[in-house]
Amino acid sequence: MLLSAACLSALAARAPSTASPRSLEVLDPDRYAAKVAEQHGKPLMVTFWATWCEPCRDEYPMVNELVRQYQPKGLAVFAVSLDDDAEESLALRFLAKINPVFPNYRKKPGKEDEFINRVSPKWSGVLPATFFYDPDGHLIGELTGEQKREAFVAAIEKTLSTASHK
Repeated sequence: MLLSAACLSALAARAPSTASPRSLEVLDPDRYAAKVAEQHGKPLMVTFWATWCEPCRDEYPMVNELVRQYQPKGLAVFAVSLDDDAEESLALRFLAKINPVFPNYRKKPGKEDEFINRVSPKWSGVLPATFFYDPDGHLIGELTGEQKREAFVAAIEKTLSTASHK
């Protein structure tokens, strides 16, 4: 009995680290730039999505699957939800169902144009959207609107190749 109690205690102690988050860290334009800078030295993919965007919900599981495949090859990844405060619980439920293998954040509501322009001056804000950065943090590509797996594979492989040319 003592052994099982110790095992249960150890499992309980680990539970908070594996539990789903109760909220997503919120990013303003400066915090977004800082998250990109934190990945310096690595090829980076950042995907934007929202629960109210059906193509995003359809594409997200495929993105998660590709990340499982390409993270071991050196691809850094994070995602940003454009859900507002009232939709955060929907975003958290969606993430719990999909179980992504990369960090997710949420855009701070407001200042839409400032945020979008910080990501890419060419981006209209259409979702889903995925941006690719070389290891020096320079934006080198983007996919906007729902995309096929082949488009992601090509963009990811191009992004990874920037690291091998350094």
